[in-house]
Amino acid sequence: MSSQSEPRNPFYLLLLIVGLVFIVTVLAYAVIPVLEQKAMDAGQMPPESPFRDSLREHGWMWVLAEVALLVILGLASMGLDRYRRYVQERDAPPNPAPTDVETRPPA
Repeated sequence: MSSQSEPRNPFYLLLLIVGLVFIVTVLAYAVIPVLEQKAMDAGQMPPESPFRDSLREHGWMWVLAEVALLVILGLASMGLDRYRRYVQERDAPPNPAPTDVETRPPA
């Protein structure tokens, strides 16, 4: 292992968190209306909830915003990795030119 480790990319953690939030939002947007409909079909009226009302009205905007955020964070993390690699290659010493070695025929 090398003694000098590369610093962590902060965008990876943000990308992971936003990805999890995206999964939860999409599942809620898909599953909650089905559960409400099943409850109504069974004769039970689910209690009013500001979260469900907001999800019903604005859920598609939440999903689109989270997709946009995933794309932005993904591009930012790739850009930071590329920038760090560029700086590392720029600051690295150049490879020495190969020396001409006399080749002797095998004895």
